[in-house]
Amino acid sequence: MPGRSSGAALRLKDRDEWIGWDPLTRGSRLPLVTQLRRFLVVESRREPNLATRCMGLALRELPGHFEEKYGYRPLLAESFSDPQLHEGTIYKASNWMALGFSKGFARHKSEFYTDQKAPKKYWIYPLHKKSNQLLSSPARLEEIFQKGTSEGVAGARCALSHKHLRSLSDAFHNIPDHRSPFSRRFAKIAYFGLIAHGLLVGAPDVKSIWKRCVALNQGQRKAIGLNVRNKHGRLVMPGYGAINDFVNAVDPEALATALNQWLSVHQDKLPKSLALDGKDLGHSLGAIVTLCRHEDGRPVAMASYSGAKDDSELPVAQKLLSQSGALLENATVTSDALHTQKKQIV
Repeated sequence: MPGRSSGAALRLKDRDEWIGWDPLTRGSRLPLVTQLRRFLVVESRREPNLATRCMGLALRELPGHFEEKYGYRPLLAESFSDPQLHEGTIYKASNWMALGFSKGFARHKSEFYTDQKAPKKYWIYPLHKKSNQLLSSPARLEEIFQKGTSEGVAGARCALSHKHLRSLSDAFHNIPDHRSPFSRRFAKIAYFGLIAHGLLVGAPDVKSIWKRCVALNQGQRKAIGLNVRNKHGRLVMPGYGAINDFVNAVDPEALATALNQWLSVHQDKLPKSLALDGKDLGHSLGAIVTLCRHEDGRPVAMASYSGAKDDSELPVAQKLLSQSGALLENATVTSDALHTQKKQIV
């Protein structure tokens, strides 16, 4: 009885709506979803209810076997059936849930999809009684599940669409290029876009920014402004050293101003609950204080500071709040104990 599982589909509208996760959470927790690609009972071995019994046994044993091999337990199994060939009876009998249909596209090579005009029926099987709550919750998961996420490490998927990536890079057109004319292999807006993208997904330092950006696929790299290709025609990323050198010469005020303007334009709606938090990015970027959304950690405004007496987190946070009047309307702002002072703006 051959069978084969693999990683989950990157995006599925019905699954993502059932789970209720935002793009950033989906990107980091997608490894907790496993996909059944093949399940076949050879003709010579078929018996009544054999396939259903084997499927049920496999599903019961899946979390433990998965943990033994990969070090963590998945929370959800998914699979597809072709309605033109099968009714999906084995899925129904094994208590899988039918959520809808795919759009009929199939993966072709590494970055492209072809429309085969043959939508597949989509099935899910929760491997935990609170699968969708755990997959969508902003809270940290238990260790046995947390090990399977990409939260805080390289490889987390990009939460921005190609349109937003293009506009993010375009936001930095008016910042002067500080580089020598002979050191401009990669476009200025691409560097700024990569740095801003890294900051937006929570990278705490330049190395983390670079790791997050390396995970961008070819379409995302093109959208963010990269235009240097290797001999195989694929867009390449600047090395860590190149990004680090660029960051060290960037005017943090100009970067913050341009990024704040972009955040203001692209904010879908004003958040009702915001958090104020300072973050030390190390020698190259100094430190920033960020006003971000509670539910997903998305920044809505930020400012940089050096750490000197008159340029530290508290006064810079006060200034940031005073300049964010529209964002603070009807919003509750929380912060750590550093900001519980009478002179802090409330």
